[in-house]
Order: sequence, then C-alpha cells, then structure tokens
Amino acid sequence: TTPPPRSPAMGLPSAPRERSRSPRREESIVPIIDISALSGSDVAARTAVAKQIGKACEEIGFFIVVNHGIAKEVIDKAWHETFGFFDRPLEEKKKFVSEDEAAYPYGYSVLGGELLSRGKEVDTGSKQSTAAAGGDMKELFNMGPKDPASGMPPRRMPEEPSGFAPAWDAYYDQANDLAQRILRAFALALELPEDWFVSKTDKHISALRSNNYPDQAGMSVPAGSIRCSAHTDYGTVTILKSGGPGLQVSKDKENPVWHDVPFVEDGFVINLGDLMRRWTNDRWSSTLHRVVNPPAGKA
Repeated sequence: TTPPPRSPAMGLPSAPRERSRSPRREESIVPIIDISALSGSDVAARTAVAKQIGKACEEIGFFIVVNHGIAKEVIDKAWHETFGFFDRPLEEKKKFVSEDEAAYPYGYSVLGGELLSRGKEVDTGSKQSTAAAGGDMKELFNMGPKDPASGMPPRRMPEEPSGFAPAWDAYYDQANDLAQRILRAFALALELPEDWFVSKTDKHISALRSNNYPDQAGMSVPAGSIRCSAHTDYGTVTILKSGGPGLQVSKDKENPVWHDVPFVEDGFVINLGDLMRRWTNDRWSSTLHRVVNPPAGKA
C-alpha cells in the first residue's frame, strides 16, 4: 500500500512534504537566539548569549536557536532515513514495539499508542479537561544512549532502511554536542562555573525520538485527540527539530492560554524539562506544551 503523506512533526525529524506558514515571529513570546558565539573563544560573547538564554528560561522556558552548528547534511540524512522507516509496513514497524518498557523503554509506538497528557494527570492527581478519549495522533520511534556507562540497554535498531541506524547515530552525537554547549550557557546564565553541568551529565540517558503525524484527511479523529497532548518534559533540556507549525506553549497550569511557537526552518526549539525546573528551585520554567491538529484541509 502507498503510505499517507505526512504533516508537520514534532521531534526528530519527520518533515512535511509541503510547508505551512508559521505564526508571525514578532507576535511570539518564544525568542529566537543566535548562539554562534557559544562555539567561540570570546567569553564575553558567550556570556551575552547566555544572558539571553537565561531570560528566556525564566520567562517562558522555551527559545529557538539559530546558527546552532549541527551540519545540514546530518539533519537531512536523518530526516530522509526516518521517512523511510515510517514508510515501512506497519507489521514490520511493530516488531520494534517493546514488550517490557521497564526493561527497554524505547522502540516503536503505533498511532494513538501514547497519551502524553496522562503523565500530567499522574503528577497532579487530576484529569485535564482536554484529555483525549483516544491516544495522541502520532506514531513514533525512539532510541537511547550508546554509552554503556549510562546504564541503559543496548540499542535495538531497524536493519531497514539500511542507512537508518548510522544516520540516527550521527544525528544523536551532534545533538548531544549542541546540548553540552547549551548546558554551558545555562551555567553562565546561573552565574556558575561554565563547566558546572559537565560532571552531572557525563553518564546521561538522553533519548532521541521522532514523532510522525499522519495526514488527517479522511481519518476518524477521536473527540479531544490532538497530535501531541499537553505535557511538560521530564528531563533537563529538549532539543527539537520541528517540521512545521502546530507547537503551542502555555505557562498556565490551570485553564491554560496557548501561544504558537514560530516555525523557523533552520532553527531548533529548545525547552526545559522538569529536572531543570527543580534544579533551579523553580527559578526557571518547565512549560506546558502541545501539538495541535492542523486546520481542516491542511492536514
């Protein structure tokens, strides 16, 4: 069968084959920050960028980075190979569904197999008014770290497409390099030694995830279901390569007011997780976010 066309995806790296217009950047509460100085030797320039990042972390917990240093060919290869995986037959992809997520918390999840807002219900002991009857309108694949020192199990990767595993490995490494630069900026923003986070993250368990949002044209979408239900991330920092608009953020935990995150073609969305919020004693924000369904006719 011919796979359905894809819509903009959150996470690495399912891109739309046709782009939608993004919200106007000047209207967004999420800043766009040029981080090229973080790769340089000028401490004053790195500190100036870190101050911009710190301000965003306090005010909204989200920002977009440009001039990030991840090679375009690495991004494009990962994007291409991920399309190839999601285009495989469903039964083939389901071979990578984990039989025991406690032992192996990675692999493939079918469309509707995850409902991220359920995690917030567990945290708060209450149900969100927007909770969906079904799961999130996405399928996904994720993998963990390669370093045995992390304590996580070895990766289980598809053999087809043949370029999938090496493409993800290269992307993971470059994204991790970016994460380390951002963590150094975090330290400067918090007036800590620049290498403060290094010893705390040398055995990290960072995961790489790709969400694929199928075209909803002709689909029966359960009432209340959206592409990615409202949640906060649980780790330190998330690095997101988005395929188009649809991502929204809200600082309000109750009766949230949602703001569009602008889509920047060559940028990465960065957001804080619950661990960083706790690490800073709530000085910085771990912000509620979601991915909404596209307007009718633009799925």
